[in-house]
Amino acid sequence: MVNEPTDYTQDEDVQLMLAVKAGDAFAFEQLVSRHQEHVLSTLVHFTDSLQQAEELTQEVFLKVYEARLRYEPTAKFTTWLYRIVRNEGLNAKRYKKRHPERFLNTSPSPGDEGAGAEENLLAKSGYMPARQYDAKEEREMVHLALKSLDPRQREAILYQHVEEMDYSQIAQVMEMTVPAVKSLLYRARRRLAEILTPYMSEGRRPQ
Repeated sequence: MVNEPTDYTQDEDVQLMLAVKAGDAFAFEQLVSRHQEHVLSTLVHFTDSLQQAEELTQEVFLKVYEARLRYEPTAKFTTWLYRIVRNEGLNAKRYKKRHPERFLNTSPSPGDEGAGAEENLLAKSGYMPARQYDAKEEREMVHLALKSLDPRQREAILYQHVEEMDYSQIAQVMEMTVPAVKSLLYRARRRLAEILTPYMSEGRRPQ
């Protein structure tokens, strides 16, 4: 049995992007408003630099606008958008690796920038505290847990728990198979549990 192609035109973001393609400037402003914060948070986790993430966020939406006439709704808008985000983030990481001297002391404080993503992860992943902790301390623990992950694991976790992508979307964005994504997320969750469960249940910080 051959699967019928999916109609993505009912996706509200796709409708906005098609309006941008047709010349609607306000539709583009709406897209930026809807996605700018999450794109920035994702790029902070790619770059460890708020300043660089802000610059890359502008570059992402510039590329979105430049690609408007070529845009076709062959996937969810977020899948298409985060392919651009990922390319910008990976390019920035490669550049930073080649030129580390240009990025000294640019890392954001744990729990400050990208805090929204970390709070969302904590709320949606099931790692809820058994008692009240300082909100900043909780964010620092989630930041520490995320930093302990392999970069690809961290990326997949953010896509699933913060951007609410399904396995298929993550696979498309990361150019992996769905089984590979499931395996990646399984290993990531095990690592997060090793760090977050003792802290959330007993207040024990990792060594």
